[in-house]
Amino acid sequence: MKNIIKITFTIILMVAFLPVQGSSMSKNDKSDLTILYVGTNPDKPLSKRDKAYALDTVRVIEMQKNRASDFKAFLSQYFNTVKVVYGEDYKENMSASYDVTIIDTYLTAFAGGRKKDPETGEMIYERRQFLTEAYNHATIMIGEPSAFIGEGRQLKIDHLCLCLDAHAHGMKVKHPIFNKPFKVEMLKEDVKLTGNYHARYGGRNLGESMPMWRIQTEGYRDGKGFPVGLVSAGYGFDNGIDAEWISSGTCDKGIEATAIGRHANFLHWGFAAAPEYLTESAKLAFINTIHYIAPFKGAKQITRKIKGTQLREYLREQQWTVSDQGSAAWLAYLEEGNKKFNKQKEEIQAKKDRGENLSERDEMVLQMPERKETRIWTIRHEPQEMKDKHGEDWAAYENRYKENMDYFYAIKGAWYKTAIDEDAKALGIPNSDIKLIDKAIKMLKKGEKVEMAKRILARYTKESFETATEWSNWFKSNKKKLYFSEGDGYKYIVLP
Repeated sequence: MKNIIKITFTIILMVAFLPVQGSSMSKNDKSDLTILYVGTNPDKPLSKRDKAYALDTVRVIEMQKNRASDFKAFLSQYFNTVKVVYGEDYKENMSASYDVTIIDTYLTAFAGGRKKDPETGEMIYERRQFLTEAYNHATIMIGEPSAFIGEGRQLKIDHLCLCLDAHAHGMKVKHPIFNKPFKVEMLKEDVKLTGNYHARYGGRNLGESMPMWRIQTEGYRDGKGFPVGLVSAGYGFDNGIDAEWISSGTCDKGIEATAIGRHANFLHWGFAAAPEYLTESAKLAFINTIHYIAPFKGAKQITRKIKGTQLREYLREQQWTVSDQGSAAWLAYLEEGNKKFNKQKEEIQAKKDRGENLSERDEMVLQMPERKETRIWTIRHEPQEMKDKHGEDWAAYENRYKENMDYFYAIKGAWYKTAIDEDAKALGIPNSDIKLIDKAIKMLKKGEKVEMAKRILARYTKESFETATEWSNWFKSNKKKLYFSEGDGYKYIVLP
């Protein structure tokens, strides 16, 4: 009894001396978490990329002048230590001295990019890297720079679309970033759906609008030159291992897209607004996000998303696209977009005819041809041999997905290409079922269909054992820790 009382008292003391993280924290209380903010030098001219994507270069320049100081003032209201450095001065080892690093600018790649193949002379591309594999500091990445860093580290945080606007939807309302240390009141407003929400499988039953939470007081769709945010792919993002999908937002990529999400020690905050343009509730959510990511300092990245790997959820989307209902929805969306594009082009041409200056983006739009698509467009990603064989037999394309969804796997080194595993199909075991690995090893031990067994093990594991005994021992030791990761190239990886 004395031991129980002693343990209970010890737990009470531990809780009492924990840092203030609960929903009762006052806005007047400052946290001792130390923050490093990496921003854009206000005196730095816009890059070529900035100019190309800016809806209003004059306004972007003006907003850039105040952005770093705005973040400094905002963060200093909640944290005792806030250090600001500009992107060109940042070195990743600086983050070791801080609890949380916030990256709000483009970093310079230290490896990768386009270069000439020394053997063939052809131009090739190697993924650009901005932070090393050793970097494991708790980090929030804002807007588009998030995707470049994410792709360099093979995170699930990728460059799906630079089209995120002002609202969030689908939030996991019980997630800590909406609840502590501050309770976030996410007042909803009805927002009309734009983009291709209705054309996608996930949006096929959506109405014309849906309740959303306003994050920014202004968005790029308001037409006043506001910066554009970024969404990453939502397919397969939440894996229950080291990545979690937290919220989507208004964009052109459907309800599954990731506006806020975490992978290992990295958290993607896709909304582009500086604090000045965040709603009061969004400001609290951002502060909560800092508190939330801090304990992930030192977290190990377990899963990866190899760029160019076609995930199964995307294949299910393809199945919808080639179907009668899906193709009709997509063609209706494209036609509506064509009407809007023609109107926009006419307005820009009128602007040019009046002698007004055009932005680089305006000039790009004028050069773009009118888009007229037929149902052929919906099979553009299908294998050429399928198109040669079936032509416009639309049902054949849909049936390929229906009959083989459990057996697709990524072709190593091929850009978003998959093949059907005839070996797994012949055995009747989905490749995501660990029974397939077990079966292949047993086949090896019995000397049955040895070549098939070897193909399966090579296809779905990262091991290269020579004997059945080695395979059997490995499987016995790791069976409970094996996880089928599509992002890793449809491989069974061993969890820590």
